[in-house]
Amino acid sequence: MSIKKLLITMAVAAVLIVPAAGFSDTIAEGERLGKTCAGCHGTAGNTPGTYIGKIGGQNSAYMSKVLKEFSADKRPASVEMSIVAKGYSDIQLESVAAYYASLKWVNSDNPVDSKKILAGKAMASDNGCLDCHGIKGEGIGEFPRIGGQNKGYLYEVMKRYRSGDISSDEMSMLSDFSDDQLDQLANFFSGIR
Repeated sequence: MSIKKLLITMAVAAVLIVPAAGFSDTIAEGERLGKTCAGCHGTAGNTPGTYIGKIGGQNSAYMSKVLKEFSADKRPASVEMSIVAKGYSDIQLESVAAYYASLKWVNSDNPVDSKKILAGKAMASDNGCLDCHGIKGEGIGEFPRIGGQNKGYLYEVMKRYRSGDISSDEMSMLSDFSDDQLDQLANFFSGIR
């Protein structure tokens, strides 16, 4: 092989390997920084509880946005999250989000009500929920994965969106929903397995 071809091959390899190494470093840094998250969110971000959100396998762009909102006091109702997020820079928060996004999603095993699931599915279809969160609640673009999320967490977060505690143009449609309707939506999305 000529020197010229060897140099070109090495340059191409460097272009392909360096970004992968940088991403790997981001994941490793996120894992190191994200150890404090396990106390509430569980091992690998898959809390077995009902009222704390699963973050292992969650959408990285969404998690980065939310962590930065907690850090900047733009997302109220969680003293713990605000305190933790303020301890990191935006780049560090992005690495934590990248780490948790790299993990395997584990669906909730919270019990769900089959009648509420049917009603919740109809509401989700009629109100455009599936347009952003996907048919299986997998999340589309920067919208979060909510299929298989913990039921109590979904219910409480939807109540915060409804009251305006968490500001979101997309979620403002919840302002007319009753507690029963939010419970039905939570059962539907949590019950997606």
